Amino acid sequence: MNKKGQALVEFVIVMPVLILILLAIIDYGNIYFTKLKIQNTLDDIVVLYENKEIDKMNYLAKQNGFILYHQDENKITTIVLSKDIKINAPFLNLVLGNTYKIEEKRIIYNE
Repeated sequence: MNKKGQALVEFVIVMPVLILILLAIIDYGNIYFTKLKIQNTLDDIVVLYENKEIDKMNYLAKQNGFILYHQDENKITTIVLSKDIKINAPFLNLVLGNTYKIEEKRIIYNE
């Protein structure tokens, strides 16, 4: 019996599954990294908002490729930072969709 041929067939069967798992891990890592980056950038944007530096807020969001939205209502300000991430892994895009939207929000009470 030829053991080399058997190993090759097992490799061909298992390899696509391993590649799919690796691509899903890479996409998940990209989503997690982007979420952390949005949270850190949003912290900086809140500080800029409190210092009334609206132009710098917009520049910082645009520089990082994020979408910035802020709304003032009475004494409450809502600042939202978001980004759409393209999902490349096959089958993971069936679960999450072709794009996954990451969104972080901060609510500030203005005195």
